[in-house]
Amino acid sequence: MGGVLGFVLLGAVVAFFLAFAYAYAIWYVPFIYFNVAFTVIFGGALGYVLKKLTKAGKLRNPALVGWLSLGVAVWAWYVHWAVYITLLAGAGETQALGSRASYTSTTFEADLFLGLLLSPAELLGFLPRIAEEGTWSLFGTTPSGFFLYLIWLLEFLGIVLTAWFFPRDQAGQPFSELASEWAEKITLPQSAVAFADAAATKAALEAADWNHLQPLPAEAPASPSGRLHFYQAPHDPDCCYLSLENVTIETDKNGKPSEKTDEVVAYLRVPPQVRQELHARFGAAALVSAS
Repeated sequence: MGGVLGFVLLGAVVAFFLAFAYAYAIWYVPFIYFNVAFTVIFGGALGYVLKKLTKAGKLRNPALVGWLSLGVAVWAWYVHWAVYITLLAGAGETQALGSRASYTSTTFEADLFLGLLLSPAELLGFLPRIAEEGTWSLFGTTPSGFFLYLIWLLEFLGIVLTAWFFPRDQAGQPFSELASEWAEKITLPQSAVAFADAAATKAALEAADWNHLQPLPAEAPASPSGRLHFYQAPHDPDCCYLSLENVTIETDKNGKPSEKTDEVVAYLRVPPQVRQELHARFGAAALVSAS
């Protein structure tokens, strides 16, 4: 219960301040093109904080964490609108900054902000009025009406879904009830032969056929290949899970390589002796990565 309460309270406080930063950023930065980046940063920062709160609170129910995250994210979105409408109400003169940007001075009235924060009906009532004429322009056109509502919807989904994904993913990761600790992610350095048939790989491992996993020969092409991840609790040797993914190296038109990964198996529990065998087969100098 303490973990849930801490998640909600601390998450709400962090969301409050992040919403302020987001609203001020989209108000004062004169380049509308940056708004998409600000939305991603806002949702990502909130998701990162909620992930850390999930881990610190040892919340292991993905469904519960998902719903709590949605609630905090909607609160963040709501606070952002309260701040933005307050800035809009205090807007002064608009000054051009070249041909493609402008700057509008504003004042912040705390009483108006608190009134909006405590009155959802009043706040939401402003949105149709704003949508009727719009508040910003792009390429000489001011979005309004249905098109502006669509932009707001995409913004809302970007914030909420990003903030929802990270903590929910953390809640689903392996955890040792015996040691009361999260398992640490360990990536084995030696690549495996690519798992061409995911269903066959799952069936083989569920049948305890560990010979199905073979190191990639030195003379074989590096792409595609397989990669093994272990999740091990530091103080509980029996808490050990295996995940597999296929890795493909792709090269863009400028010759810059990048990795594309596809999950094959996620969090398959394995006995300690199998872990030791696979560590020996795919390299003992494992790479530990924080999760």
